[in-house]
Amino acid sequence: MNTLIILGAGQFGKKAAGLLRQEKIHLLAFGDNNSSLWETRLSGIPVMSIEQAVGLEADLALIGVTDHERTNALKSQAEACGFRGRFLLLEELYQFFDIRSATLHFMAKRLEECRTAGAIAELGVYKGDTAWKLNALFPQRTLYLFDTFQGFDTRDISVEESRSFSKAATGDFSDTSEETVLSRLPFPEKAVIRKGFFPDTADGLEKEHFALVSLDADLYAPILAGLEFFYPRLSPGGMILLHDYNNSRFRGAHEAVDSYEARHGGLPLVPLCDLHGSAVIIRPYQL
Repeated sequence: MNTLIILGAGQFGKKAAGLLRQEKIHLLAFGDNNSSLWETRLSGIPVMSIEQAVGLEADLALIGVTDHERTNALKSQAEACGFRGRFLLLEELYQFFDIRSATLHFMAKRLEECRTAGAIAELGVYKGDTAWKLNALFPQRTLYLFDTFQGFDTRDISVEESRSFSKAATGDFSDTSEETVLSRLPFPEKAVIRKGFFPDTADGLEKEHFALVSLDADLYAPILAGLEFFYPRLSPGGMILLHDYNNSRFRGAHEAVDSYEARHGGLPLVPLCDLHGSAVIIRPYQL
């Protein structure tokens, strides 16, 4: 059995630990430069300094970040501390393997096989990485795209700050535009831009039904509003792909699900093992 250390105890490092084949890989420790994490544990695994983690002389070191600059910095730091084993770079794996996108393709296949009726929608579009996938997967369906296209709204940030859900700031993710997103789509004529503050931008769609919704608004208030609007309007067998459900950076996503369930009862929700902590919510068929 190979021994492993993970350098980087943040969101991605923790999620990568959950993907390990435990019958073949023994995770010894997380190493991190954040001293406030030292002498704590993540799922029972100790967190320590990079130097201490390297001192365990593991066979493998997984660099648990996807940013190129930080990857190189952690790799160099480990080498300077004397690591002589094999490096695994999450950055490289993330360029080629994407659990969330793979799940989206299977969801689309299932919906088409079952002839699930309804439009497609995304709340939280940003630069359109998921929007173009939805547009390509469902070329015959209307695609509603909900976003401020100006970053996080002050009203939503005030909720985040008051409840300590995240460190998000007004205007984060503002480096986009509806024109940029539309230019990426293979079938832009099927897209309907709904620009502005959600749920105000859903006015007039009360009688619409949806087969698939990508809910990627990051923050508590818009995610809760998205569940309130979209889930009752899902066609039987329809699905929501919820981003950040198990993401420590945006804790409001999980809290929004909890709030919805407290009001309406439990949701048929399946957590995914992708790095962002996504989940799939399904609207059951009538029994």
